[in-house]
Amino acid sequence: MPPRPRPLLAVRLIGPADIVTIHKAQLVAQLTAAYGRRATCRTSTRPASHAGETRVYLTLTPKEEAH
Repeated sequence: MPPRPRPLLAVRLIGPADIVTIHKAQLVAQLTAAYGRRATCRTSTRPASHAGETRVYLTLTPKEEAH
């Protein structure tokens, strides 16, 4: 199995669920517009340690070139 490519960008958002959801959507839209088909944007959402808060991890990795 080939090694995983190094991320171009990694972001962690922690805060009130409604605010984090809005920022996540905006970041994904901006990164998709900026990198287009050259990169893959993945998100993972988990509960935070405080009630009503959430954690979002956003990772942008370069797409592997087809051979």
